[in-house]
Amino acid sequence: MFENAIVIGGSIAGKIAAKALSESFRQVTIIEAGQEPTEKAPRKRVPQSYHPHVVLKGGEAAIEKLFPQITSELIEDGSTLTNFTGDLKWHHFGSWKKPFTGELIMVQQSQPMLDSHLQRRINHVSNITTRYETMSEQLLIDRQHNKVCGLRVRSLKTRTEEELSADLVVDASGFGSKSRSWLKTYGIEIKEERVGIQLFYASRLVRLKKEKRPDWYNLLISPSFPNNPYGAYIQTIEDDRFSVTFSGYVNERAPQTNEEFFSYAHKLPETDVLDFLKQAKPITDIKIHRIPYQVRRRFDLAKHIPGGFVVIGDAHCRFDPVFGQGISVAAMEAIELQRRVQHVTSLDQSFTKAYHKKISKIIATPWDMATTEALRHQNITGDRSLAQPMKQWYSKKVYELSASDPDIYIRLVRVMNLIRSPHHLFHPKVWLAMFKKKFS
Repeated sequence: MFENAIVIGGSIAGKIAAKALSESFRQVTIIEAGQEPTEKAPRKRVPQSYHPHVVLKGGEAAIEKLFPQITSELIEDGSTLTNFTGDLKWHHFGSWKKPFTGELIMVQQSQPMLDSHLQRRINHVSNITTRYETMSEQLLIDRQHNKVCGLRVRSLKTRTEEELSADLVVDASGFGSKSRSWLKTYGIEIKEERVGIQLFYASRLVRLKKEKRPDWYNLLISPSFPNNPYGAYIQTIEDDRFSVTFSGYVNERAPQTNEEFFSYAHKLPETDVLDFLKQAKPITDIKIHRIPYQVRRRFDLAKHIPGGFVVIGDAHCRFDPVFGQGISVAAMEAIELQRRVQHVTSLDQSFTKAYHKKISKIIATPWDMATTEALRHQNITGDRSLAQPMKQWYSKKVYELSASDPDIYIRLVRVMNLIRSPHHLFHPKVWLAMFKKKFS
């Protein structure tokens, strides 16, 4: 057993990381700037909690491993069970996917509901403590041994500062992480890879005016650059509610009024979202969230990162949320953190380096999938490699074939759900389907 671990951030990623460490440390302390939640509702410091989220199967397996039976508890509390390929109506690259009952069963709910269940579980772990309304001010490093020794924090209530000792500090503070600036004060540079998507999300919750529901549980119209730059997602969540979200990139303007919300639906290549809105009654205001860029911080490439300091979740890599990868990647990173801490006797530089190298591999597939699609848009900025056109050509062929070929579709969603590697899409069956399509 190690003595003390500190997790910066009480987000979903922070809670998952804390649980992953609880079996290897005598005390785990979560440092959270927000107030203690008292109800199952969006949190002020978590703007994305107003918007839909997805837990992919790879992430679900990781969360279930850390919190046994939590999936069953979510279902008992009203989460919706859906068949990915059967209950999702998905339009992409000009075609609707042909639905069929496949192997992937999804458990979906609102972000506040998932967060509240994780919080309840965390509250029952005796060696995890959360310090609310507390800001993380500075990482403390023993320069002689290049090893983390703690964190300086400031109470938002009393305005007093104190230094907390720690054998391990985990940054799960999200995109606004201070890690790069903290490390820079010690002469350590962390490079960033950015893709300037200038994305907006505009979401609201609705209920149907009549009891008859549509013949789908989720409806997705994916942006297909350059022909269709507009996106929409309708997700069924608990309490007979639906989350309706529009998305747009670069120069698109977010709808802020009822009239603009309907007008945005008119821009879509199909009328399904507009038809749904006509049958629905809004129960919340429109909430808007903007994301200027995807960013991958290359802690795996940096030299001299101190021992006992690791970064997970959005603090390490923020994806395009349209792909729903963030929570699942963070959960898979937490599992890796748990495994490595349990098999080392020292949290030194070699531990830190090996961990960041490993999670860079977890990040690689979802990052590549998201950036490959984003960079189809000519006004989205980012590094376009020489291999990019070939990746885009191949992925488009896969997306198009998946609309009518069940085998290609299920292979695609396995990779999307982080349960198979991209090599799954390079099987001879996929090449044969492409060949037949070309000459049919």
